[in-house]
This record gives sequence, structure tokens and C-alpha cells, in this order.
Amino acid sequence: MSARAVSLSHVGRASGEGWCVFTRGATRGECILTPAGSLGMAGVQFADMNSGTIAEADGAAPALRMFVERLRARGLPGILAVLSTAADEVAPVAAELDLTAGPLVPLMCVRAADARRVEHDYSVWRVDDQAGVDDAAAVLADAFDISQEWVRGMYGPDFAHLPGADVFAAGRHGQAAAVVGTARLGTTVGVYAVGTRQAHRRRGAASAAMSAAMDHHVSGGAHLFVVLSEPDAEPLYKSLGFAPVDHPSVWVVPGP
Repeated sequence: MSARAVSLSHVGRASGEGWCVFTRGATRGECILTPAGSLGMAGVQFADMNSGTIAEADGAAPALRMFVERLRARGLPGILAVLSTAADEVAPVAAELDLTAGPLVPLMCVRAADARRVEHDYSVWRVDDQAGVDDAAAVLADAFDISQEWVRGMYGPDFAHLPGADVFAAGRHGQAAAVVGTARLGTTVGVYAVGTRQAHRRRGAASAAMSAAMDHHVSGGAHLFVVLSEPDAEPLYKSLGFAPVDHPSVWVVPGP
């Protein structure tokens, strides 16, 4: 374990429970919390938006069964990340439930004191109204080539006013090129729904938005940032000081 020996259990649980905070305003949202982990469902037909995390070995197998049962009952695809601490308990049940194994993904974190700033020439702002949420939804839809209505459903109609959940945008001339979502649990902040418009990739917009988001939360007393990263996004987070603390296994629940 790196990142100055943070608690793996805390990082894993914060990542999962933060996603529930981030999606609690989703139009068709639902969250399940268990002693072993959590499942946050935005309720749309995009697996990454119905995401669960299992961080504790004790109760891991029943939690997996519960999460899969609920996703299937709702006809939703989903992604379930299982930390190495619970992998042995979950693997036989995942096989029994006929789940598909995905690639390992990095679970990363950085303490506020170790975070790195990036130099950039973007304007960065915190989204605070519906027009800004719609703009952020357009960015993510373009970034992941998915329906903008799905992203709007993930945010929900009141996202701009949800306590603890935020979106930060970076762009020029008032047009967002990249967005970063966050959810705060005490002094720990989870990072979610990070995306850059395809035409603006590799120009530093996401780094600018991330840096500003971290500054915002540090000024409010945040001590730790966590993210369950896509493998190809790992360099972005490393450039900001994040370090991997685990590589959870991923189990995919396909849609109907």
C-alpha cells in the first residue's frame, strides 16, 4: 500500500459511498448500503453509471448477491468493483452468478498535503445552475459517446443544489471542454464522472478542472481524495499526486 499507508478499507468505502452521494439526485436513482460495500444506481442503461464497490471481506458474498439481484430486477447493467481484501470471497459467487470479469482498475488516492497543482490557461468554474449542469452533461455525452439524456438522468433535476456533490468545468469563452465531479464525505472527497470533449483531449483541460476541484475542497478542510480510475486515465491522476493503493477486480452485470 502506498499514499502514506492510508486505510484501504476507508478508501474503498469512501469511493463507493461517495458515488451514492453524487447520484442521490438521479431521476431514477437508488442506493444500497451494506457493511461490506455499496451500490449506487443512476438508473440508466449505461453500466458505469450503476456502480458498486465491495471493500470488506466480511459480508462480501451476500453483498454481491444483493447488488446483482437488484440490478437484474431493475433491468440495469452495472459494474461491481471488488477490492483485493474481498476478492477471494467474491470470486466463487461471481462465477455462480455468471458475471463477466473485467480488467483490474486502479483505486487511487492522494492526501491534500501531497497534491500537486498544474499550470494551465483555462477558465475553471464550479457549476451552480441548471444551464451549467446541462453543459456538463453535454461534455460527458461527447466524451463517452453516450446519450446526453442518460447523463442528465444521472445528475437529476436538482444536482446543482445537492449538498456535498459538485461539478467543476474547465474551458474557454464560457464553453466547457472538460468536467470533474466530486462528492464529499467528511474530510474525504471522491472523484467521479470525469470527461473531456473528444476534440479537446490531451490539452490539459481535465487536469485544470481537477486541480481547481481539489483546491476548492482543500480550502474547505478536505484531507484526502479518492478515485476509482479507468486504466488509461491513471497518468492524469498521477500527475496530480495520486498513487494507486489497490487494483480491485471488476465484475460486469450485463443489461437485459
